[in-house]
Amino acid sequence: MKDAFSKMHPVTNLIFFAAVIAFSMFLMHPVCLMLTLICAVLYAVYLSGKKAVLFGLRFLLPTALFLIIINPLLNHRGVTIIEYLPWDNPLTLESIIYGFAAAMVICSAAMWFHSLNRVMTSDKLIFLFGRIAPALGMVLSMALRFIPRFAEQFRQTRLAQKQFSAEKTSLKGRVKSAAAVFSTVISSSMENAIDTSDSMKSRGYGLKGRTSYKRFRFTRDDALAVAVMLADIAALITMLVFGKLKFRYFPSIKGNIWDIYAVLFYILYLILLLTPILISGKEGYKWKRSKSKI
Repeated sequence: MKDAFSKMHPVTNLIFFAAVIAFSMFLMHPVCLMLTLICAVLYAVYLSGKKAVLFGLRFLLPTALFLIIINPLLNHRGVTIIEYLPWDNPLTLESIIYGFAAAMVICSAAMWFHSLNRVMTSDKLIFLFGRIAPALGMVLSMALRFIPRFAEQFRQTRLAQKQFSAEKTSLKGRVKSAAAVFSTVISSSMENAIDTSDSMKSRGYGLKGRTSYKRFRFTRDDALAVAVMLADIAALITMLVFGKLKFRYFPSIKGNIWDIYAVLFYILYLILLLTPILISGKEGYKWKRSKSKI
């Protein structure tokens, strides 16, 4: 079942995801990174359940570990030297902490995109961009569904190959088998993309005056949510522009963590990050209250 935020107007969804993904990728303050990662995981689990956890364990955890390990080996900036590596380059505390920060950025952005893929469906993207930029709308729609469809098709093709041919145990055999599956899936994906493009063109997609097959109403709840989010975003950007939240990793770790401006920034940022959960919680409360009156 979709949450209440998923059922809101596409403009409301787009503003939220554009804001949180932008802040997640460019805001390197450690407290903000932790808040972003926690909220991204919470919302992904709320939407997908165990699938989000499996996605994090299978794909994000190895990526995070790789960044944490590789960054201190390649980045030698920082004044706090812990040890010298065998090739005489310094291992610094700042580079290690920055590796953790970079890993949180990647994981947070990936989890937000995971939720974006569930909330921003193809009909919403076509509704938003079908008139002003039809080509962009179709490309975004196809791109968001490409990864899950590609993964599922790869799994099915791999399974079919196992059924019709004996599994090769040698490394060379496994590599050739995986390459054959990958080539098949790529060819099938390109054919599907061409078929989709031809189908949309034959149905008049992008023509002037063409309406969307699904209508979305911008309600009072949408207006309130958009107003609150825009005010929150404006306040956060204003505080960043005037330097109320500062943090650096190099050459030494320094920044404001618990002063009054930083705490105010955390509160405003947390409100923005929790917008979908707060909206869904509000709708759930209204539903339970209406049931209790029956």
